[in-house]
Amino acid sequence: MIAPPVARPRDGATAERRFRVGAVTVVPVVQFHYRVHPLRFFPDLDLTTVDETAWYWQPPYREGERVVVDMGGFVVRTPERTLLVDAGIGNGKDRPNPVFDHRDDDWFAALGRAGVAPEEIDTVVFTHLHVDHVGFATRFDGTAWVPAFPNARYLTTAPELAYWTGTQAGSDVERLGDYIGDSILPLQAAGVLDLVEPDLRICEEVRLVPAAGHTPGNVSVEVRSQGRRAVFAGDMVHHALQLAFPERSTDYCIDACGASTARLELLRDIADQDVLLFPAHFPQSTPGRVVTDPAGGYRYEPVEGEPV
Repeated sequence: MIAPPVARPRDGATAERRFRVGAVTVVPVVQFHYRVHPLRFFPDLDLTTVDETAWYWQPPYREGERVVVDMGGFVVRTPERTLLVDAGIGNGKDRPNPVFDHRDDDWFAALGRAGVAPEEIDTVVFTHLHVDHVGFATRFDGTAWVPAFPNARYLTTAPELAYWTGTQAGSDVERLGDYIGDSILPLQAAGVLDLVEPDLRICEEVRLVPAAGHTPGNVSVEVRSQGRRAVFAGDMVHHALQLAFPERSTDYCIDACGASTARLELLRDIADQDVLLFPAHFPQSTPGRVVTDPAGGYRYEPVEGEPV
């Protein structure tokens, strides 16, 4: 029997950390720490063949019999703009997964510790529309779900929205809950959801990069400033195992082959370069640099950052 997932709250005593990409600053804002049996993400993984001593199977990427999958989003400040890349699970929402159901986390307090008020966010970028990337996009005002960031435009792609509001997503929505109804459709009703091209340049330093596969309209987010570069990979790299074995996709990838192709293209592009990778779910949402592993695949070199 596969062990059920567990979670623990974000430690409020742990300081948020800032990372610099030229003139751009990034602060990961973790909602909570999720721990899940690896077969829930990689159901065809033969656990008897996994090297227990491998770097990707050690803490902080694994705790006991579960793998580490932290939840949250990223605040990105350019000289002119303040963006949020992805928006966690959210609070107070009906979800089939009991760990996600009606959460009550101090995520907005963590956002405040990162130095950002909700009204300062001018752009919310969804790398894709999965339940754990859109939750804090809306808040309940006592009668309805409304946009949580009153001055923001919310960005996704047309193929992404079409998939999740169409009949093809039926089994996924059944598994993950009607999060489109409480986290995305209210944005559309309020007129603040923009369907954009997957290569949109948001501002001088930030652009979207097409990366379909994990979902039909999936994108990554690239930052370039003063000769420095960073990539927000969303779920293209869900767990460190996928750096060692880039061809391995998760059970949540809509197009497993397409996801593998997109991941390999990304890793080949950034490996052994001075590029910060921000995976959505690594421990503490810590970024790092990708380096080629002589034994095959890639390894990860986390970057410490500085206290906010």
